Amino acid sequence: MLSIISGIATIFKPVIAYMGTSIIGIAASAKSYTAASYLLAKPLMGYALVRCSWITGIAVVEWYSGRMYAINCIGEGFHGFYNHIWNLASPACTGLLISHVSLIGALLSSFIITTLFFIYSGFNKIKQNKISEDILKEYYELKSLVSK
Repeated sequence: MLSIISGIATIFKPVIAYMGTSIIGIAASAKSYTAASYLLAKPLMGYALVRCSWITGIAVVEWYSGRMYAINCIGEGFHGFYNHIWNLASPACTGLLISHVSLIGALLSSFIITTLFFIYSGFNKIKQNKISEDILKEYYELKSLVSK
């Protein structure tokens, strides 16, 4: 009986040792990937925080001005619509409407500019990468061979 147990122990000893080293390897590679991801994301986090707070701030102010315009100048139902026609030219309602519309324009332009900037810088980063240059060279070589 003792020989069976010792035989089983000799079979499973390398398996246990391998599992221990693979767990250490997995932990070390996870740490390396986490550090690399942090270094990649660190410069973008500050920019993203500033842009998100700017766009969120404009959106909140724009929404609030639209809400103030709706509450104070338009009203509810047909009676509110009828009174809105006569209140439209009041300085308060005109100011609220102009601020609401101009802030919508600022919000949309900020969002569009941010999106276009990310697309533009992404394409430039891809173009400047050595690997993508090699891929493009190989593509053009294959294209020239096929077109002959």
